[in-house]
Amino acid sequence: MDESSSPAAESPAVLRQAGLLEKFHIIRSSISFYNNVIVSASYSSPNPLSPDRLIRALHTVLSAHPSLSVGIQLSEESTGTPSFIRLPSINFNKSEKFIIWESSSTSPGHAKEYKDLLCRLHNTPFANEDLTTLPLWRIGVLKRSYNTPTAHDSETNSEGRIDYEIAFSVHHAIADGLSCAAFHYSLVNALNSVDETSGSEVNWDIYTPPKDLKLLPSMDEVLDFGMGLKTAGKVAGFVGKSILPSFMHKTFWAAGKVPEKLSPTKIDVLTFEPYVLESLIKTLRAKKVSLTAFLTYAVANSLFSIMKTLEKDEFAKIKYVKVSVPMSYRKNAGWDNTVMSDFVGAINWDIAKFKSLEGEVSGMKKLTAELKKESTVTRDSEVGLIALVGDLAGFFKGQVGKDRELTFEVSNLGVLDPGKIGDLKKKEQEKEQENKQEKEGGEGSKTATKESEGWKIEEALFSQSASVPGPAFSVNAVTVNGSMRIVVQWMEGVFKDDVMEALVKSLNSSLPDFSK
Repeated sequence: MDESSSPAAESPAVLRQAGLLEKFHIIRSSISFYNNVIVSASYSSPNPLSPDRLIRALHTVLSAHPSLSVGIQLSEESTGTPSFIRLPSINFNKSEKFIIWESSSTSPGHAKEYKDLLCRLHNTPFANEDLTTLPLWRIGVLKRSYNTPTAHDSETNSEGRIDYEIAFSVHHAIADGLSCAAFHYSLVNALNSVDETSGSEVNWDIYTPPKDLKLLPSMDEVLDFGMGLKTAGKVAGFVGKSILPSFMHKTFWAAGKVPEKLSPTKIDVLTFEPYVLESLIKTLRAKKVSLTAFLTYAVANSLFSIMKTLEKDEFAKIKYVKVSVPMSYRKNAGWDNTVMSDFVGAINWDIAKFKSLEGEVSGMKKLTAELKKESTVTRDSEVGLIALVGDLAGFFKGQVGKDRELTFEVSNLGVLDPGKIGDLKKKEQEKEQENKQEKEGGEGSKTATKESEGWKIEEALFSQSASVPGPAFSVNAVTVNGSMRIVVQWMEGVFKDDVMEALVKSLNSSLPDFSK
């Protein structure tokens, strides 16, 4: 009998109370207004991935990241603060509740099946009744098939390697996008270190977190989110909305009213090959514009273009759009990108309707400067405003039926660390060194061969579920091995599918066109 099912099992140990942003995410999820964050990576290996190998690797990952072994204890009072608890154990015999195994039916159908898997994960909430017994994460594994000259569908790619999409879906209270990347750094390393011939005496079906498990402190414990004159101005602005006549308000268009409940998340995916991204980055550097700032204006440009064509009545209503641009506070706390926690802030940025993307370089430069400035300070940030809200559940529900406050969000995860995912150039160098050693009769070639044939990550996708009171849609980018992939996400019913599909096509052409 495992620890979690024993009648004599002790009550879960409370580790600490949730911080401001963690509480925000917990309450929003507990009322089914938001579900999760996902970073999915394309893994490649010379050998198949067995459940046993994955579970053994997960033991290593769980040991490295305490937040993966916690649950949530909700407060009995609506205005109370939830707490994080130590899960007594994680039972992999019940892994069907948090690990999905699938295989592509055909090679041509893989892309659709991949998107379907991500949507299913995004549309699966962390149920309140499971918060104290199941981990706050899920994994989806999709084995890829390939067309080859000798067979319609093959298990291996042209290099004889087997490919898997491994999606990590997590409660936003314990992880941000960079935390999801940290999970994959740990997992690919653990998969390369697993020895399935040893450890037969270990019960790998049960992972028991250490009794002295400790979480990192919350963001507001280590950073200053105090409120000064700037915050006072924001509060005054919120109050002003309720007392000023409508003609004095800045008119933001955000695709209508906040709905009553969460509808299914839908996604589409864009891929920009290294030569396209290299050319774009070169152009942006010459203009002193960051990639995140450019993406923000490129999305606005595509939105204006498509609404003008497909939704003329709505397009006429647009004067401004309001954009949320997240940023990381890890450096402020002295933590790198290998730890898992929720350390993000965001700025809101107004963009007036414009006619051409090329004419908005000045706005891009201003946003670039603003992001750089705001990422260095936490005082007067948006996170601090959460402290002003006593009843978060009431705050969220109170937005239903009102105008949405955000048009879209652009979140750029950046470049996954090549040294932590199996860098292709590094592998080529190792292969050259191996060949040199073989010719010279040197030692160590076997180690180099093993390393070059191990698990590695080729691509990644970053996405998040729809949010009832949040932006009407979101755009999430991540770059791996020089290739940038973008996930565009929207909630069913907020935008018509044909509008979002047209927006994706417009965005697909505007990025390479800008650098011509």
